[in-house]
Amino acid sequence: TSRSRGDKQTRKNSTEEEDTAPKMSTGITVNDDVITKFDNFKLKRLKGVGYITMVIEGDEVVLEKEYPKTMSIADFQKELSPDEPKYVVIDFDYTTTDGRPADKIILVSWIPDTAKIKQKMKYSGTKEAVKSALQGIAVNINATDHGECTEAEIIAACTRI
Repeated sequence: TSRSRGDKQTRKNSTEEEDTAPKMSTGITVNDDVITKFDNFKLKRLKGVGYITMVIEGDEVVLEKEYPKTMSIADFQKELSPDEPKYVVIDFDYTTTDGRPADKIILVSWIPDTAKIKQKMKYSGTKEAVKSALQGIAVNINATDHGECTEAEIIAACTRI
């Protein structure tokens, strides 16, 4: 029994060490252009833009592409490669459970199961840095396949909060 107590103590110590680790454990930073673009996006200054995708290039998260607000979630999903991770921010309009129109800024961490392991680790390890750099995200969704980021899933996440 003393051995199992020691194991528990070891696990506790390793957890404490993880809690004090820096958020950007991968060493990847968020480019200032991404932060500026996101701030304008959340303040509705980017007229007609509904989606912004970001990717990791080298040691930075950079802007990839903008998509129109008129594009449906189903059509946007076609832009998500089954083997290439990315981060997506969405300006999402929906109706609350009591019938009021509302909108939220959503961060989708698109890290498909079929992506290369090194990529999955890089994107998963950088997600917290992205979340802390982009102030004003209302909902975070981790999606590993298209079924986890459907319009119904996004609405459920918005109305849960």
